[in-house]
Order: sequence, then structure tokens, then C-alpha cells
Amino acid sequence: MSFLSNLFSNGAGGLLSGIGGIIDKFQLSPKDREQMKLEMEGLLMQKEKDAEDTYRLELQSKTQIMQAELTQGDNYTKRARPTIIYAGLIFIMLELFGLRHFFLYHLYPDKDMLKEMMKASDGIFNTFLITWASVAGVYSIGRTVEKSGKANQVTNFITGSGAANVSSTKAQG
Repeated sequence: MSFLSNLFSNGAGGLLSGIGGIIDKFQLSPKDREQMKLEMEGLLMQKEKDAEDTYRLELQSKTQIMQAELTQGDNYTKRARPTIIYAGLIFIMLELFGLRHFFLYHLYPDKDMLKEMMKASDGIFNTFLITWASVAGVYSIGRTVEKSGKANQVTNFITGSGAANVSSTKAQG
């Protein structure tokens, strides 16, 4: 926290001296000038405190999310969403080895029927790739946002983890 305090206090000090220069240009009594400078300093200090509180709340939310994931009872539920990613990667690897074409070649010895089935199979695989890439992309983006501590209803819907409930419960308590 000392790094943030130094960062904000240096910024606030520079800002205060700049504001002090502006306040000095107005036709105010010395007492009013000092009063205005003190009020501005108080406002800046409050903003710094709010920023620090927000940072602390974000860290607490991240900690709670990690604790909830680690203490979850069902082992498969912890791995269910990544299983979709792994299954897609296995299907793509099998495609790279040519297993789909190998099986089609042995199932359909007739050349005309084989060509027809290859076209249909290619269409199905292309649809799979688009769908799988979309699901994996949305999940990855949602998970990244969730782990950054910025959980909300959208990331809760995408990842299904209830992280928005954890952070909103903490904010209320």
C-alpha cells in the first residue's frame, strides 16, 4: 500500500500546489484563501481514501473467489468448464491426425459416396470449430474478467461461478 500512498500523495501534492496558484489569482482575503485550500485538500484526501478503499475491496473479492473455488466440494464441477476446452482440443488433435478421413475412407469404399460424406463431414467439423471457438473465447474472456476481480452479473452468467454474489455480499456486509 505504501506504493499507492506515495503515488497518490505525490499527485495530490502537485495538484494542491497548482490549485493554490489558481486560488491566489482570485480576489480573496488571506483567510478565505487558506480556508479554500484546506477544503480542497480535504476533498482530495477523501478521493484518495475512496480509491484505496476500492482497491482493498477488489483484493478482498479476488481472495473470496479463490477461496470459494478451492473449498468447493464437487471435484468434477471444478473441472467441468475446462473439460469443454480439453474435449475440443482432443477433437482438433484427432482431426490433425486424419482419423475422421481414415474412418470415412473405410466406411464408404464407393468413391462417389465417399466424396459426398467428406463434404458433409467437413461442414460438420467447420461448424464444430466455429461453435467451440466461440464458447472457448467467451469463457476465457469471462474468466479473465472474473479473476481480475471485476465480477458482475454478465461474468457470473458466462462463467457460472457466482463470483458476483460473493463480491456483492462482501460489499453489503
